[in-house]
Amino acid sequence: MGIFDIPYRWTWRTILPILGHCWYSVRHGIVNIFRWIPVIWHDEDFDWEYLASVMEWKLRRMSRVFQKHGHRLFSDRDARRTLICAELLKRIRQDEWLEPITRSSVHRHSTRMKEWQEMLGKIIGKHLTGWWD
Repeated sequence: MGIFDIPYRWTWRTILPILGHCWYSVRHGIVNIFRWIPVIWHDEDFDWEYLASVMEWKLRRMSRVFQKHGHRLFSDRDARRTLICAELLKRIRQDEWLEPITRSSVHRHSTRMKEWQEMLGKIIGKHLTGWWD
């Protein structure tokens, strides 16, 4: 018999947990709105860099949560992996030249960027579904 079926007995013992869950959901949603404003404010739909920015923000937050509140056996390792992915996204987004621009440095730079992208894809592809707490 479900909660919304007709002969259900509503008591304070059944109502209070539902109200508590609703209060938590509303409070958590409002906090999330304010937490994401800096990222969403600058978001656009036409460039990969904005997607990378949102992903970096989310991965950094996940890393902090895994590190601080992790309950799983390997939450420290997950925190490190998500932080590595966030750092790779930051490097890819910044696209900084580490040396003066010459023909060989352009090749090294593009190779380095490609390696970072491949590493990011491998880490996310292998561990994404295991990142939960």
